[in-house]
Amino acid sequence: MRAFILRLRQLLPGFAEIIVVSAFAALIAATLGIQFLNSANWPTGGDAASHLLYVWLYANELLFSGDLTPWVTEVFGGLPFLSYYFPLPFISIALLSKIIGIAPAFKWGVFLATLLLPGAVFVASRRWLNFSWQAALFGALGALAFLLHEQNSIWGGNLLSTLSGEFSYSYGLLFAVLAMLAWSRTVSSGKGWILAGVLEAACGFSHGFPLLVVGFSTLLLLLDSRNIRHTFALLLRGHVLAFCLLGGWLWPMLEMHSLTIPNDASFPVETWRDLLPATLWPILAGGVSGALMLLNPAVRSALSAEQARALRYLIGGAGLACVGFIAGDQMGLADIRFFPLTWLLGAIVCGWLFGHALAHLGNPTEFTGNIPRVLLAMAAVLALLGWFSGQIRKAPDWALWNHSGLEAKPQWHNLSQLFPALTGNQWSPRLVFEHDPANSDIGSTRSLEALPMFLNHRPVLEGLYMESALLGPAIYQLQSEISTRPSSPLVRFPSGSLDVPFAAQHMNFLHADTLLLRSGGAKNAIENSGLFIKTGESLPFAVYQLKAFDSHLIEIVKQPLRIIPKQDWMQDAFAWFRTRSRFEAYLPVYGEDKNLANIAPGKTEGKVAETSLKRHELIFNTTAIGHPHLIKMAYHPRWQLASKGSLHIAGPGYMLVVPQESEIRLFFGHTLIGQAGMIASTSALIFLMFKLFGRVPAGAYFGARVFRRRVRSAHHVAWNTPYENLAIPDRLPLSQRGIEGDLLPVEMTPPGKETNTMWRMVAAWILLIILGIYFGLRSPEAVYSQAWVEMRANRYVKASELFERAYQLRRPPAKKEEALFWLAKSSELAGLPGVAKIHYLALTEHYHGYWLPESLYTLAMLEQQSGQLAEMAEHVKRLREEYPNNSWTQKLVGNFKNL
Repeated sequence: MRAFILRLRQLLPGFAEIIVVSAFAALIAATLGIQFLNSANWPTGGDAASHLLYVWLYANELLFSGDLTPWVTEVFGGLPFLSYYFPLPFISIALLSKIIGIAPAFKWGVFLATLLLPGAVFVASRRWLNFSWQAALFGALGALAFLLHEQNSIWGGNLLSTLSGEFSYSYGLLFAVLAMLAWSRTVSSGKGWILAGVLEAACGFSHGFPLLVVGFSTLLLLLDSRNIRHTFALLLRGHVLAFCLLGGWLWPMLEMHSLTIPNDASFPVETWRDLLPATLWPILAGGVSGALMLLNPAVRSALSAEQARALRYLIGGAGLACVGFIAGDQMGLADIRFFPLTWLLGAIVCGWLFGHALAHLGNPTEFTGNIPRVLLAMAAVLALLGWFSGQIRKAPDWALWNHSGLEAKPQWHNLSQLFPALTGNQWSPRLVFEHDPANSDIGSTRSLEALPMFLNHRPVLEGLYMESALLGPAIYQLQSEISTRPSSPLVRFPSGSLDVPFAAQHMNFLHADTLLLRSGGAKNAIENSGLFIKTGESLPFAVYQLKAFDSHLIEIVKQPLRIIPKQDWMQDAFAWFRTRSRFEAYLPVYGEDKNLANIAPGKTEGKVAETSLKRHELIFNTTAIGHPHLIKMAYHPRWQLASKGSLHIAGPGYMLVVPQESEIRLFFGHTLIGQAGMIASTSALIFLMFKLFGRVPAGAYFGARVFRRRVRSAHHVAWNTPYENLAIPDRLPLSQRGIEGDLLPVEMTPPGKETNTMWRMVAAWILLIILGIYFGLRSPEAVYSQAWVEMRANRYVKASELFERAYQLRRPPAKKEEALFWLAKSSELAGLPGVAKIHYLALTEHYHGYWLPESLYTLAMLEQQSGQLAEMAEHVKRLREEYPNNSWTQKLVGNFKNL
């Protein structure tokens, strides 16, 4: 009986942890609607509507074919799926789909990290850091407060962001927190670097921004250590393990990152509540009160060295994330992706402080025991949950809309009536659809991006991961030419306006023969052009076919080639694609291959026949050996020419091949760096398998036991003395290290070093504050905002000075273009037309963005005022040619109709 009771006491903590984890998960699932999470309806809403296609492809075909980062032909003229995005969430959903089906797996998989986060904080706090159950519980409630805040739906991590499609970031946050707690435990105990490295790799496999914070924050642990050499060895081992585990995916991503299109969108902070959501207010108050209670000796002495280090580490990590938020724009990174870590880590720390103070304030009497503390803790928990429930307003409705599914949306039935007219196969000509905000009634404005899963894999032009799609700028330009309200999501490459004749040319070039329209304006323009024929209608949708479609997936080039250097090739390609005279005159080929210049242009005759069309293989036969062939699929370095000839990037991002034999063979493989990364990942996995299942030599185990006895005997300490209370020499020879490669506890150092450690940590925090102030004062957005204050006050000279400063500080091209435009405009309003012309000219020569049409118009007006008619005519000509239907072009019609 006694043995049974002892065994039960051993199992109780585990049962309690399971109950807590399940309770938090159930609370979040209830907020989302458990019945809809289990339904077989296809989820939608926000970006999730477009993620659906990729999850479906990955779970049904791609992952289990053995390729972690496959080529997807269904969108953007070809896309290297997950080469620049994060695989772990998709792998989780794909595996889960084999158990519960794809639709429920998508919904549960999207929220899996969110459901587990509070419970994971509780368990790690208890097991790894030995916090009291009160501290662990309120730390978990801090994480819950972060998840439930509704201040925004785009920064990441909270329920609204996950409902909008930011689920990879949620996975990144989960593993970032676990990795940081594991690192704190490792530095305190001297063991566990393998687990910390694996969790760090999982974080990187889920999202990049949390990985940055985890990686750089470990420098704080190094400074907080009394034995820097051993701590450095631990950190180095774990980071190398994580880097190798990520190698097969991360190394080629770093190698080919230049082929992505950065998103320069800005998300300015409008009010203080953007930085401190209401859900976090009581958590912050609890943290402040808990910190003040540390002044009580009983509370302070109950905090172990291990727990104190974890507190300092997470506070430092939150500060580092805050500095990243302030400086992100200046580093060319998305600043909003850093701040959720400040919220989350700060909330966990506040919960720890409050719970720890609650657990150790005052001395329980023999009569009452811990009952008052338990009751006070339960009252605080109920008060917090009551506060949270009062702040949850959007999440349940958003979840209902998303998880009730596509099938329940008002216009989905009407759209699905057109599927027979739209269906094809993976190699059919592409479908282009109109962007219309009214498409929210089919689940999301992005729902049409998932059409290939309903059309037998027939490719569409648009998809979700636009930053990794080389053809994205050209495709969104075409979208604007057939839409009355285009989306123009690439800030660096803003699209144009309705232009049906040019759209017909672009459709043929982009191998698209079918249009799906919704708005009356677009339908009227298409029908009045005479270039299309209607092939189906189910109001409000209609389908049109391009009459003069004669495109083929691979064609012999009949246009003259123009060899252009690769530097800034995307900008040049976009300008070429949207400019009629350039688009019709030649095909640009980007690179330094001088042999291409020797190929004579002309009407080359020849025949091309398909031999094999597969997702990762294209084989053609041609009779035009030695002549350029345009393959109408997006270029990527992993596409390799296996036959004789040369491969180039051409047009808006297509592959161009000059074959030296009749058969053209292209395979989607791996670069040398990619292969090296795969070897590193495989080696790291073998190492982990050995550590998990390999045996530790008996001699090593016996030697470690003897050493521990000698250490403890030499210092006259008991076997249950914590490692951090031991004092042994700084330097440990290799023979005195622990089993399985773990170093013995790094805190076995003379107590005299504690003061140095504290000074190092204080210096680190001061440095973070200084960096935050420095980057804050240099913030281009702060300067830009101040410039607008002067602009609105009609102090144009001062405004121009500040706009010039903002232009110098801003890094993303789209933001630099914006600042340069307002620098020119403020100079113009200040009565300095000559200075304004210089800035307008600089904009028109170096940028191709949103502000170009107005700049060309203003330049034309300024040149007219100064009598420079020839220069004026050039600006008018360019504006008419590149932006024929733009409002600024229309404004010119009355003034310069004879030009």
